[in-house]
Amino acid sequence: MGEVEELQALEVNIDSIRKEVAQNAFSILRPAGFDLVCEAARQDYLKALQATEMKPPGVKFNYADLEKGPWRKQAISSTNGIGEPYAQFLQSMYFDHQSSAYPHLNKLFEFVIELRNQLMDVPKDFGDDPDRDGFWNACRVHHYPAGGGFMVMHKDTYFPVALGEYSYYQLLVPFSKKGRDFTTGGGVVVDRHGVKHNTDELAGMGSVLVYDGRTLHGVEDVDSHELLNFESPKGRLCVVCNLYCKEIPERIDK
Repeated sequence: MGEVEELQALEVNIDSIRKEVAQNAFSILRPAGFDLVCEAARQDYLKALQATEMKPPGVKFNYADLEKGPWRKQAISSTNGIGEPYAQFLQSMYFDHQSSAYPHLNKLFEFVIELRNQLMDVPKDFGDDPDRDGFWNACRVHHYPAGGGFMVMHKDTYFPVALGEYSYYQLLVPFSKKGRDFTTGGGVVVDRHGVKHNTDELAGMGSVLVYDGRTLHGVEDVDSHELLNFESPKGRLCVVCNLYCKEIPERIDK
């Protein structure tokens, strides 16, 4: 797909993004044609959703398991995977972004990784080799189902510490449209003035949201007026590609 290929050549002002995050708590990018890219990648995800068995929340896995295919799990808990008190209700599907099975989705993952690494001032392929880097790229889709999917408001505290000398930036790519895929709730962030913004209304599909460890954020109840169905494509979706420590098996879904 031509639009996906062009993403690799996207020019962004890294210093401008860093400055906006520092001043406003978040930055929103809207690359030309990015909505088409997201729609194509979303179709790859929906294909995987139909083909991948759901795992319970507490079953551990790591990056090596992803070579066999996506790992789809429920993330339903009063805490996240390392015990921090961030209640959540969603499903997450992890992918090997170097696989060819889901080409549009994986091209999007690669774009997010490269942009994140530019912001962190590390090599563009940082996280691709866990033995070399000590971290791996946890590329996934967070799917907050219609019927009450949510994540309590919080600040990311574990990842900034785990990264040590490296700067922490989180990038989210909305993968659904409010008004089409869900109608109430959605992602929220709080700016430096204490004002809360619904990012699915402010940014939405076709954008990239960037924030850091000081930013308060969460997901408000998604379509709580509907019945829950984890097999349905409905709900609020977003792409996340942050770094997990190599030595700690994945159990975090922030």
